[in-house]
Amino acid sequence: MFQTRFVSMYPWVTDELGEVHGGQPGVVNADGSEPGPVTIMSTSGGGVGTLTEWWAYDGRIEGPAATDLRGSCSCGWRGETLYPVDWDQAHGRQPYEYDTSGPERDWLQHTEEVEATLVPLPDDLAALLVQVNERLDTLSSSEPLAVLRAANILQRHTQMSLQTAASSIERNRTTPAAVAAAIGCSPSQAKDRLRSYH
Repeated sequence: MFQTRFVSMYPWVTDELGEVHGGQPGVVNADGSEPGPVTIMSTSGGGVGTLTEWWAYDGRIEGPAATDLRGSCSCGWRGETLYPVDWDQAHGRQPYEYDTSGPERDWLQHTEEVEATLVPLPDDLAALLVQVNERLDTLSSSEPLAVLRAANILQRHTQMSLQTAASSIERNRTTPAAVAAAIGCSPSQAKDRLRSYH
């Protein structure tokens, strides 16, 4: 339902699922394997770092160049369709300018499938959430202080509602798997979230 983008370590995220289902172009080697992080030496002499962005797998830093891209998600999902990488074209522009729309489309379909399995919201609540988000977006430039005040009020009331909901879930002995299915995360993430709501 919500497809707004926000700042994240992943280039592709949705408002509702966030980094639990953060997406990015994944890379595939010629043999069909998925390489691990690329190791880089720090220029400041402070040790070793790693990269997982698709453009780091062009063979210049380590190992052979990846041959294909595919949609990938932080939840472990990988797209089935492979999109060949044209490294000559990729090197001729900034990484963000290279066409990764195929993998992104596949990832979006994955997130839509996840969202379709989530617990449904009452229609009036879903409409109110959309209305509030749109109003805050509209005011964020012209009335930023009003947006801060509104966000503080929402945050306080949301925290109280989360505490009540978490207590109800524990009283009803709802399983972490059921909570995870309802909100689109793993059972361990569901446990962590419920703990954080107290």
